[in-house]
Amino acid sequence: MQPTMAQAQMATPAQRAAVQRLLRRKHVNGLALINGPGDRPEVVSNQVTKDSRQVVRANRLILIASFQKLMTGVAINQLVLSGKLTLSTPLSAFYPRVANGSQITIERLMMHTSGFRNVSSKLAAPLKDEGAQRRYTLKHYRSTGKFSWCYSDVDFSFLAAIIYRTTRHSYQDYLADQVLGPRGVRVKFANQLKNGHRVTQVMGRKQGWSALQRRMSTELGAGDILCTPVAYWHFLYRGVLDNPTMLAQFTNRQAAGETYYGGAYIEAPYLHANGYLSGYSCTFYSNWESRQTVMLFANNLSYHELRTVNSQLVHAYFGDHRTEQKQINAQ
Repeated sequence: MQPTMAQAQMATPAQRAAVQRLLRRKHVNGLALINGPGDRPEVVSNQVTKDSRQVVRANRLILIASFQKLMTGVAINQLVLSGKLTLSTPLSAFYPRVANGSQITIERLMMHTSGFRNVSSKLAAPLKDEGAQRRYTLKHYRSTGKFSWCYSDVDFSFLAAIIYRTTRHSYQDYLADQVLGPRGVRVKFANQLKNGHRVTQVMGRKQGWSALQRRMSTELGAGDILCTPVAYWHFLYRGVLDNPTMLAQFTNRQAAGETYYGGAYIEAPYLHANGYLSGYSCTFYSNWESRQTVMLFANNLSYHELRTVNSQLVHAYFGDHRTEQKQINAQ
């Protein structure tokens, strides 16, 4: 049974109005989730399209891109807390042929300090299953041996593969059965949908479902999930904020001067994450002390526009002048 935590204060009318003004001023086609009663989300919507397929809805599937990394990070932390893994376990224990694998620990993968770099490849068709995704991961990376910060999706693809090797269950099954399901959260993986009829369509570009599937299928553990905005809100609260032991896995990193771990940027008193893929964007800031959270999902922003909106969003909701972390700005 999860521990009972004090609930966040509901967003004030002034906070709601400030977020609404920001969405309108930046012409965001999307919605923000802010604190409602009982830690449930309240929706602040701003739509600039009349095409119903492109309207972002709180209970409609949307690509969440790198938001998925936090789900993978929680899954790894869960295995660490249960004693099935340690953060010092080297990648070579699972994949001995990976270059520099004896020096690449799970902790380094969680912190994007593995020395890995992404190597992309165009696919003729989406990878058909998780086994194909793992094989793709093992062929499409570069190991530099330089263990400094570099944001690489392949880090979390290797973490997903480690979950498979540790539990002998697929990453998809472990995530659904042991991480999301017990918290009442449901998601869809890209290979579980035959077409995109249930998915919010992106604005401003023409891209079929097959093209999106191809792109997502290369992002095992790092961007191959579709989720509703409300479901992701519940994951954040039930999976992290409502669990002091899990939350400490992230917040204790602040004392060591670390600013990224397990899918989230850590800048006291906030956890923060971004997601961007093929025109879909999302971001959240969550104050782990007050438990107040603001979360944005949109389908008409560029990555540059998302980064601009981030600092304005945290200011609108929290009155705080935060900017993106140095690691993001260095990319």
